Amino acid sequence: MPNALNLDGIALTREQGRWRRVAEKLAAEVLRPNAPELDRSGAFPEANIAALKASGLLGLLIPKEMGGGGGDVVTAMLVTEALAKGCISTAMIYTMHQSTLPLMCALATEPQVARFLAPIARGELFGAFAMSEPGSGNRIWHMDSHAVADGDDFVIDSFKSFCTSAGHADFYLVPTRGHAEAGAADLSLFWIDADVPGIEPKGEWDGMGLRGNGSRPLHFNKCRVPAGNRFGDATAGFSFMMAYSLPIYLVGLATCYLGLAQEAFDAAVGHVKRRVHSDTGRSLATVETVQRYAAEMKCRIDQARATILRVAQMSDNATVLFDEFNRAGLLDEIIRDNPDDPYFVELAELKILASEMAVQVSHTALQICGGQGYKRGHPVERCYRDARAGSLMGPSDDTLKVIMGNQLLGTPQPWA
Repeated sequence: MPNALNLDGIALTREQGRWRRVAEKLAAEVLRPNAPELDRSGAFPEANIAALKASGLLGLLIPKEMGGGGGDVVTAMLVTEALAKGCISTAMIYTMHQSTLPLMCALATEPQVARFLAPIARGELFGAFAMSEPGSGNRIWHMDSHAVADGDDFVIDSFKSFCTSAGHADFYLVPTRGHAEAGAADLSLFWIDADVPGIEPKGEWDGMGLRGNGSRPLHFNKCRVPAGNRFGDATAGFSFMMAYSLPIYLVGLATCYLGLAQEAFDAAVGHVKRRVHSDTGRSLATVETVQRYAAEMKCRIDQARATILRVAQMSDNATVLFDEFNRAGLLDEIIRDNPDDPYFVELAELKILASEMAVQVSHTALQICGGQGYKRGHPVERCYRDARAGSLMGPSDDTLKVIMGNQLLGTPQPWA
């Protein structure tokens, strides 16, 4: 048997191919059929999440020695793209869940592996990353709230302005300043179970797009959390977020919009092949302008996919180095003293390229489909609305451009 299968120009291991097939089957059988109704109602995709739990995908990024799937960032990219083609709201929920895992795996003690990671690996729990706060918006390296030690517990009083899966997740990973005197980026990371008293979702999510992801404010109102629920020490959370969560988070966001763009492209191609003008007897696929549009969309999608794959591979290589720094006790020092590493700039650029590409492709797909594509409920109309969320999701594209500009022009980063 060969060690790799060449699929879509990417050499996949057997494991990567297997996980992608699991995601493709789930998208075809569950996510895509549910997507129109979720978009109409704005309901949280409970059935999709139940199917994700049963699929084994929730533990994909947990190492095999911890009971998980042992997947890497490239594998997560392939899985997320497949899910996003079926339902980008569900793929976004999955991305937020995935973003919690590498960080927790890097920091977990043996009791924490058994208490927290093992149930995820078994498909019993899915989580959310409660990051952004009203005072700092999408500048997710800055937290105003702080933890208060109280005996063997911590008390968390933190208001998060947007939290995907708020009120639906089984647990929340919550960054907050380690104590009252800690700096804005001196963060602690807490696992908070969803049934802890004081967790208060606010309002309902009613967005223009991504209507099924339940992204709404969430108040951790004086929640009492055992000390054993903190991952790592009191103030090193920022460095671990940068090293372990940011890569899978930004690769995941970019891949969600890659999958969306591919879905819009496929819907537009299907439309022009079926649509025949009675006066000419020829399909829209024979129109030169339409052919040019199709080529432009394909170029943009393929360029984005190649870039995401390259950065995903960089992320897997970087993880090996971060693990070495972590074992040596140097990770916090390395990250804080080298905030302008080109790798992190590549990550910032990735989300910008993908979200802008998704808007361009869905816009072109809408032009091709015309009035039919503009009607509520058409897949291209849904993709067009969903695509607009990309540039706004924290860190927003404008914020990421400032981060890139600081590095390119030699000015300080906001967390330095």
